[in-house]
Amino acid sequence: MTETRKKRLVPTGDCFCGCGGEAGIGRWFVRGHDITAAGALRAVEGGLSLHERLIEAGFGPERSVVQEAVDQAGWVRCQGCAYAGTPAGLAAHTRTGSCAFPESGEGADAVMPEPAAAKGAEAPGQGALSRGARPAQAESAPPVKAETGAARGRLLPGEDDPSWGEVPLHLRQALRGPAHQLVTPVRGALKATEQRRVLSAVRAAERMRMTGAHWLLLLTTEREAFGSTRSARAGAFYEALEQILAEHLPSAQGQVDAPAAPEETGAG
Repeated sequence: MTETRKKRLVPTGDCFCGCGGEAGIGRWFVRGHDITAAGALRAVEGGLSLHERLIEAGFGPERSVVQEAVDQAGWVRCQGCAYAGTPAGLAAHTRTGSCAFPESGEGADAVMPEPAAAKGAEAPGQGALSRGARPAQAESAPPVKAETGAARGRLLPGEDDPSWGEVPLHLRQALRGPAHQLVTPVRGALKATEQRRVLSAVRAAERMRMTGAHWLLLLTTEREAFGSTRSARAGAFYEALEQILAEHLPSAQGQVDAPAAPEETGAG
């Protein structure tokens, strides 16, 4: 019998590598067993080689998959060498001294996790990932006035503002479930080529690896980009964004209102 729609997959609590271990509630694998299972599956199926998979996905010498990860998936570049990876990977890279520091002796400053989109180009959309101190000459991204989306009319923190990294766990988890539903599988408006950045941000929400740039994009994206007005999945995702605005960023609204309506006190 041919299946006309994909099965909805739900973790059972048993490790899916088949070891018989208990993975825990909401998990597919015992820690580390996903890597073993992936390697075993490639060996059994004789899957595509890496270069074939890159070609199928549209990457290669003319289109860098690493640059795409920097632009769309929250990766960051080292300032002192060609390394690029996740923020955690970059932190490990700098701690272990793997970077080829300049001979000027300013290596510690050279590898600050200040992401850049490409050599010689500014990357205003990548500043949210820095966790360490920034060079004195670097400027923080300014607040953003939202013209569209759930945050319409509000002043949001700049993409490198620490508040984006302080979104409470329960709110990120509240967004994770609807995000998973939106991309399992991807349907409707999110499948459009012009929504690739939005789709990437939704997937980042599913992984709970959001950057300030991801938050700003999702909070300023119109409801219709996530799905039709009849889509319960899109509605649930949008409501989770509104919940985050209400519970985590109320002070941002106050910053907008305060200059326009200063508090008046009596002179006497």
